[in-house]
Amino acid sequence: MKFKKNMFCLIILVLSVLNNNKMYEKYNKLETHNFPSIKKENLPKEFSNSAFKTVDTFIKKMFKLDNECVIYFDYITGEILRCSIGNLDNVEINFKKDEFKGYHVASLHNHPLNVFSPPSGKNFGIFAREFEDYELISGRDRLWILEAKGVHEYLVNEMNIICEIFFNSSLEKCANRHHDEKIIDKMANLIYGNQLSKYINDKNINGIRLTKTEYVNMNESDIETAEYTALRIVDPEIIRLARERERDPTLLSGKDRIYALYQMMGMEINYDEIFPELDIIKD
Repeated sequence: MKFKKNMFCLIILVLSVLNNNKMYEKYNKLETHNFPSIKKENLPKEFSNSAFKTVDTFIKKMFKLDNECVIYFDYITGEILRCSIGNLDNVEINFKKDEFKGYHVASLHNHPLNVFSPPSGKNFGIFAREFEDYELISGRDRLWILEAKGVHEYLVNEMNIICEIFFNSSLEKCANRHHDEKIIDKMANLIYGNQLSKYINDKNINGIRLTKTEYVNMNESDIETAEYTALRIVDPEIIRLARERERDPTLLSGKDRIYALYQMMGMEINYDEIFPELDIIKD
């Protein structure tokens, strides 16, 4: 029985390696576009020049890709350890728990143009993975960096709930403040990301931090922030329902829900700190 079990594990491992090689070959063949990226100093200090090159290449390969892709890499050597290509808004990668022993592991995946740039609830599974120190997300307009050293499994479910609350609240507030769907999309994306990073960083947990950096054009002598057209990710029916929820007198507003959430978690926040971005753009 022990022999059969070991043989089964060996077969699974071999198939996994073959699939990874196939995915890496597919990833390697993706076109590298002339697209604004980041600067080396935007990455954590531990990331080497080789790791920067790995990240920079990934961002430029993802420019026109309509589906999600993920790589696991060593942020000291820059070596890509694992790779997988998924569909529009989901990608999965399988590995053994001890597979990355001895490596300095970071993951990097993209959020295509028609989904929000910031982390979604499922991205916080990193809090349960001891081997992974960083999760980077290449969004439509910026790179998000989630530092998550150590195991904080208790936060996984909490962040899933928080993300859903922040997403719905941001969408509802923007849908009632603005009428142009592209502005609603752009502002909801901005507000959701800002509220999410504030919540995580306000918890002040050692080894956990969420930051973002906008892409810059590296070909110009004077580096400037690149601007892109945000694609609409919510249809008119979703916007209509969001407006109805925000206007319903029997329901707490999105802003009130977030304020109540902070109070419930025992965290301090000024009521006016919620959704300050709504004054940036007006229809």
